[in-house]
Amino acid sequence: MHGESSRIMERGLYGNALTRRTGRIISTGRAILALSFLLALWLDPRVLMRGASGGYVLVSVYLLWTALLMVIAWRSWWYDFRLAPLAQAIDIGVFVAAVYFTESPFTEFQSPFLAFAAFLLVAAMVRWNWRATVVTAVLLLAVNMTFALTMYNLGLDIDLMRFVRRTAYMVMLSGILIWLSLSRGGGHTVTFDEPPGLPGERRDQLLDSIVIHAASILGARQVALAFAPSEEPWVEIRRLTPGGITLERTGPAEFGDELHAPRSTALFNVAKSRLLSFENPGFEAWNAPVQSGLAARYSVNEGILVPLQSVTGTGQLIAWDCDSLSADDLAILRTLANQIGHSLDREEMASLARNAAETGVRHAVARDLHDSVAQFLAGTLFRLEALRRWIREGHDPEGEIDSIKQALRREQTHLRILIERLRRGEEGNRSIEIADELRALLAEAGTHWHISTELVLPDQPLPVSVQLSHEIRQLVREAIANAVRHGKCGKVCVEISEEDGVLRLTVSDDGIGFPGGPAAIRPRSISERVEAPGGQFELDSSPAGARLNIAIRTGEPA
Repeated sequence: MHGESSRIMERGLYGNALTRRTGRIISTGRAILALSFLLALWLDPRVLMRGASGGYVLVSVYLLWTALLMVIAWRSWWYDFRLAPLAQAIDIGVFVAAVYFTESPFTEFQSPFLAFAAFLLVAAMVRWNWRATVVTAVLLLAVNMTFALTMYNLGLDIDLMRFVRRTAYMVMLSGILIWLSLSRGGGHTVTFDEPPGLPGERRDQLLDSIVIHAASILGARQVALAFAPSEEPWVEIRRLTPGGITLERTGPAEFGDELHAPRSTALFNVAKSRLLSFENPGFEAWNAPVQSGLAARYSVNEGILVPLQSVTGTGQLIAWDCDSLSADDLAILRTLANQIGHSLDREEMASLARNAAETGVRHAVARDLHDSVAQFLAGTLFRLEALRRWIREGHDPEGEIDSIKQALRREQTHLRILIERLRRGEEGNRSIEIADELRALLAEAGTHWHISTELVLPDQPLPVSVQLSHEIRQLVREAIANAVRHGKCGKVCVEISEEDGVLRLTVSDDGIGFPGGPAAIRPRSISERVEAPGGQFELDSSPAGARLNIAIRTGEPA
């Protein structure tokens, strides 16, 4: 696990570096733009049409400002976020001043107009959202037109129509960037790769992968995940260190309601009481004490906190000792947290489905064992008791012993078939003639229970699937066993027919009926076997005998 986590962290560190450095890229681009403008003025002084000395001073001061912003962006996520609106405002002011110093009727391709405008719009789009892009575009358009009209009214040597053309260019550029900003949605995309293995049996691997994946995205050397399962009285704490992942459990008292309380993904600094959180539609920064039991547990001063929500429980993840942190991480980790919640939900659904399937298999096996082996053994005891009386009366037991031996061999064969069916699964779409199965079954049951039997069949053949044939055999065996053991019957009649895709099975006897008369409790095994595929079961019981009416869909079109 340690080697795997190291490789994943290394891949994630390089793969996510650019998507997590918006502030650094913007500050570096701003500095390059300022330096390029200053070099252009130095190499070709004719670019400055008015106020040459003031232009050099302004651009030089602006260059120093951009250098300071670049240093801040590389060193402090807090001030990088806090100073971003001020930097955008100053950029707009410098944009206007640059137009003033360089504008003339002969500088169509020398003006920094489009370069500054494009930078401001792109910076608003990637740092914030489409709303900030709209605000920036409106400010640029308003300031540009106001400034152009002012210069024109003052009689300065400018081309007003060129300002109009540039405004049209800016409107087109703004529209494209606003559309791109809207199409970006929440901003960055991130995927959570679930671990290999059978769904429903990967919970621990999934939680380990959450810790490793968060570390890979952030380049974090330490990550901790506190997760409180909904149905367990403890909190699981996973911690990733350079030595690997450790797991421990603690009582819920250490965290109280903190893991269950709603909170936002946030960058934090405990010593300076700083929090920068992300919730749609944007960011929020404030100075307040940082409340995190997980951060306090590991004495974390600065890091990122991510809440996790799923139907299986709630939790909190923190990462620290990172190569770098920025506001971009908040949107990325919030998206990742949503994907992790969905993954945990899918894992829980898969686990429930597997448990339901296993429960269904256990119940089916229990019914089969009850309706075949248990009832057969009960019948065998019945025959052995009769054989004892037969011997006491001086009769020859050899014939009955041979009959019991044959019945045991047949039951052994049925049991082997049942085991083989469980090993292989169902036998696809193969069908068999149910009449042949019932004839053999009634002959065997009549001999085994010492009763007479009757089978009423339709005129046409009645093929059914292997699975349905097995269910019918087990239903009839259980019904006959109940009729003999509890109803003291001497004869059982089985009637089967099919109409409009529904198979109707009737088992009646001449015994004393079920205890309770008309309000008798229905046999559990028969009820479960009929209702499992959505069938219907009715029981009529009286002192003159019992009648079981069963209807099951064959799965074939009418």
